[in-house]
Amino acid sequence: MELDVLVVAPLRHELEGILTKLDEPVSIAGKRVLGTLVGVGKVVSALAVQQAIHTFQPKQVILLGFGGGVDPSLEIGAAVIASKVVQYDLDLRRFKLGWGDTFGPEAAITKGTLDLFAPSIEGFTPTVFGTADRFLLRSERESQPELATTLGIGLADMEGYSVALASHMHRLPCSLLRVVSDDAQGNRPKRFALFAEEARAKLARGLYALLEEPSEKSPTNL
Repeated sequence: MELDVLVVAPLRHELEGILTKLDEPVSIAGKRVLGTLVGVGKVVSALAVQQAIHTFQPKQVILLGFGGGVDPSLEIGAAVIASKVVQYDLDLRRFKLGWGDTFGPEAAITKGTLDLFAPSIEGFTPTVFGTADRFLLRSERESQPELATTLGIGLADMEGYSVALASHMHRLPCSLLRVVSDDAQGNRPKRFALFAEEARAKLARGLYALLEEPSEKSPTNL
C-alpha cells in the first residue's frame, strides 16, 4: 500500500478525533493519510514506525502528541514544531563523539541530532526537541541546565528522535508537532480531559497545515 503521509502518535488520547479512523487510509487535502499508534519510549516507537514505513510506504511522516516544557517561556497548551531533535540520554562524549551520537553498523557514526521539516505554521513555535527514555521531572530540568544551555532543548519527549531517525533512514521528510502538557516549573493541567481536547484541536490544525505544504521543501539530508 502506498501512502502519502503516515501520522503517528504514542497513545490513543493524543490522536483520537484528529483522524476519523486509525490504521486505515483517509483522504485529507488530496492526500492519502493513515494514522497509527507507536507506543511510549524510544525502542518501541522506533520499531513501530519502522514497521509502519515498511508496510505502508509513506512519502512523509508526522508525529503528533504532548510533551514537557524545558523552555520556561513555553506555557501549558503551547503548540510547538520541532526544528531539530536531539537524543540527549545517550552520551558517548568520552569516546570523542558528539552528545547523542552513537556507533552504527561498521562503526559508522549515527548522529544524535537531526534536522526536521519545520515550515512556518501559525500558532506553532519552532523548538528544539529532546528525546530520552524517561519523563523529565522539574528537579531533573533544574539539575541539568546544560540540556537548554548546551543542547538548546526547549521541549522534552520520549519518541521524537526515534520517529525522526526511522524516517531519516528511509530518506523521508519528518515533522514533529507537540502541545506542552507540563511546563518547566512542573505544573500540569488541572483538567486533563479538557486540556487534551484543546491540544488535539491545535494538533489537527497543525497537521492540516502540514498536509498543504509541499514536503519537497524538507531538508535534503532527510
